[in-house]
Order: sequence, then structure tokens, then C-alpha cells
Amino acid sequence: MNDNWWALASLVLSLAFTGLGWRLLASGRRFMYAHLWMACLLALQTGALCVKAYQTGMCPIRGASEVIFFLSWTINLFYLLLGRAYRMSVLGIFTAPAIAVLTALSLLIGLFGPDVQGAHDFWVTAHVGVVMMSYGAGGLAAAAGVAFCMQDACLKRRQIPGTCRLLPPIRTLETSMKRLLLVAFVLLLAGEWLGWQGNLPIHTAKTVIVILLTLGYSVLLWLIYRRGMPGRALAYCCVVLFLASMSIFLVSR
Repeated sequence: MNDNWWALASLVLSLAFTGLGWRLLASGRRFMYAHLWMACLLALQTGALCVKAYQTGMCPIRGASEVIFFLSWTINLFYLLLGRAYRMSVLGIFTAPAIAVLTALSLLIGLFGPDVQGAHDFWVTAHVGVVMMSYGAGGLAAAAGVAFCMQDACLKRRQIPGTCRLLPPIRTLETSMKRLLLVAFVLLLAGEWLGWQGNLPIHTAKTVIVILLTLGYSVLLWLIYRRGMPGRALAYCCVVLFLASMSIFLVSR
């Protein structure tokens, strides 16, 4: 089966989950099967990756289209691994739209023709894979940041509509953002180390972006654990860092 059909199916499911989830959230009704929906979505995403890997004999991270789809897979993976632990199943309603956007972008890039870069050795595969996992953790932190801002706005207005009653407690969201940022930072450092170990060619623009991201994470984590940071400012930083990480797809190869 062509991997595009798997990707299209995952796009349809993520859009359906987004529409149904937000409708239930707006009406104040709890979405009881969020994890099940996201698990089904992960199965479709995994199917697309497996088919592509079988067709090419390589890890499916050979070009922007494949890497972006792999990123959407990592965001979902982190959600399923950490969402239940933090009692944040409703966070899937914020995660699914990001997955839908990334999947659609991956498919659109694929329509303009293949953008693969040939065979990848172990170091390239490990480097790109670990860095994308870092971005996935950062993406989930950004989703938690958006949920935090919604919850914080409700509390400041002293009006708690049904939407905000279903969101995780504000302290839970703040803790999850901190830990996800730490995970993203550690994985980013690991990815950089793998690239250095493999003596990979240096792409100036990408190197500058990664260095700036590393500095951004370093400063932010130092402020969090040494001086403290208001939750709303932390949420904004999570979103900004994730959007900044996406700029790596805009630079030429």
C-alpha cells in the first residue's frame, strides 16, 4: 500500500479528532476516548513510515516531506507516553491540530516532487531522528503552553466555563511544560553530539538555528530552575521556541 494513503488517512483522522474534540470541549463535555483516537492516529502514522522504509530500505527522513511527517509522529508519541502520566488526555485536542498541519504540509511538499537526499548512513539517521524527537517534545510543550494560556485567562476573568473545567490544572500544565522543555533540550544536545560524532557536513544556516535553539533552551531552563518564571511567560516561550525550531525547514538544503 502506498505510504501516501496512510498519510492521507492519518490527516483525515487528525482533522476529525480536532473537530469533534473542540466541539465537545466547547460544550463542556469530556472526551472519554482521546487516548484511543490518538493511538489509532499513531498506528496510521507508523504504517506510513513503515511502508516508506520498506520501499526505500532506509529510515524515512530523507527530505523535508519525510522529516516533517516524522516530526508529527514524534509529537503524537510523546503525547501518548506523557499525556496519561500527567492526566492530560484532553491535551490531545491541542496536539491533533498541530499533527494535522504538519501532515498536510508534508503531503503538499511531496506533491512538488521528491526532495530526497540519497542514502543516509547511521550517523545521519541517528542525528536527524533524535533532533526530530527533540522538536516533538518541544511541540507538545507548546501545546501545553496554549492550554495553559486558556486556563490562565479563565482564572483571571474569574469565569470558569465548561471548556476550562475540562483542561488540566494550571500547576499540572506548568510542570509538564518544564519537564518537556528539559526532555527537548537533552534530546537536542544528544542529536548535536551524534552529528559531531559522525563528522556530518556543516550547513551554515541550519547550524546557526540549532545553536540559537540550544542557547534559548539553556537560558530558559536556567531561568526556570534558578530564578523562577511566571507560568504565562513560560507558555509563551514554549510556543516561540517551537515555532523557531520550525524555521529549520525554511532554509535551503
